Amino acid sequence: MEYPDRYLLFIEYFNTGKFMSAQTTLDEIWVKDESTNKDFLGGLIQCAVSLYHLTNGNPNGAKKIYEKARSMIDPYGDKKDGVDLQKLKTDMDQLYENLNEEFSDLDYLQRVPKIIFDEI
Repeated sequence: MEYPDRYLLFIEYFNTGKFMSAQTTLDEIWVKDESTNKDFLGGLIQCAVSLYHLTNGNPNGAKKIYEKARSMIDPYGDKKDGVDLQKLKTDMDQLYENLNEEFSDLDYLQRVPKIIFDEI
């Protein structure tokens, strides 16, 4: 399957911790989308936004945004358009379950989930 360049760029930005760039990149596809993918794309965007807030000192806001993101991507199952949603949700859930712990910058880099993407 062929994916739009902006979709692939979103994944690259997300996986390198450039969460605002990820959001704005995928926003351009999401705004125009009128398919059943709209909530999937919106949920991915919200995951990026939540991690942006988390890594910028707003853990409570980040968690609320993630809860919305999760509700948007849950209906799409374990995998959608090359994204391992089950792994993403598991990793995000685990990150937000441990919000009461102290995190250093290095911890964030190690704990912040990555999107596992399989083009096949």
